[in-house]
Order: sequence, then C-alpha cells, then structure tokens
Amino acid sequence: MKAEYIFFTIGLIFLFSTIAYFSYNYLFSMANSAKTGSLLLLTVAFFFLGNVLKQRDV
Repeated sequence: MKAEYIFFTIGLIFLFSTIAYFSYNYLFSMANSAKTGSLLLLTVAFFFLGNVLKQRDV
C-alpha cells in the first residue's frame, strides 16, 4: 500500500470526525439559516470529495 493512500485515509477519517464533532456541538445552537448554509457547504464538499475519489479509482 502506498503511503499517499494511508495519509489520504487518515485525512478522510479526520474530516468525518471533524464534521461529526461540529454537528454534535454547534449545530443545535445555530440559527436555521446558518444550519442550512453549513449543511449545504458540507454537501458540496462531499460532492467534490466523491469526484476526487472517483477520478483516483479509490
């Protein structure tokens, strides 16, 4: 296994854990418009991440 895949996997784990932590701690106290905006940004980020993974055949 190449080292770049190991670091890429570790990065994905940190990405998912950061989003989970953010959602659990801060999403409950935000205004509805801020919740919608942050979730839309996360959706776009996951869309681009999916495209990168598809192009790399991961």
